[in-house]
Amino acid sequence: MFKGELVVEYKLGLNINNLKDNEPVPANAGGKDFAVVKVEGKLHVLDGICTHQGGPLGEGHIDNNELICPWHAGAYNIDTGKADENTHWVTDINVYKARVDSTTGEIYVEF
Repeated sequence: MFKGELVVEYKLGLNINNLKDNEPVPANAGGKDFAVVKVEGKLHVLDGICTHQGGPLGEGHIDNNELICPWHAGAYNIDTGKADENTHWVTDINVYKARVDSTTGEIYVEF
């Protein structure tokens, strides 16, 4: 009997060694957009589309542990995806489990 959800791992086409700290980048895998960012050496993969008006979160910036949308400054916690209460026009986004291939540095995401 099958229990639980089917989880698939996708290669993002990004290498951890090419990411700069605190500089989000966009990625797409399995037909889904992601924002990928390395902060203090830790990798974070979040939904790539802002819940407000569809802004590209991978083109945003990091401020005080939050991913900021480049269009209307909606703010999301990079660890939890929770929307900042001060940016009431956005709602929470998903945070994804990711891994880095220790040999190649390639980044993979599960969803």
